Amino acid sequence: MAMAYENKEQRRVFRHTVRFKRADDVLLSVLADRLGVQKATLIQSMALLAAEKELQKIGLGAAAGMAHC
Repeated sequence: MAMAYENKEQRRVFRHTVRFKRADDVLLSVLADRLGVQKATLIQSMALLAAEKELQKIGLGAAAGMAHC
């Protein structure tokens, strides 16, 4: 997966649309640093995981799609 900051358009959108409470921003920075990824990439990955969980709840996730094959 490409890191979000590698794409200038994603970087612009991220910086102009995502705002976190100071404590949450610090936590994200620490997690990103410990995982060796950029903060935008961590946020993107977390959002994709959350979306996948919601899709699985309604039977539309990747795991559910594989069950039909």
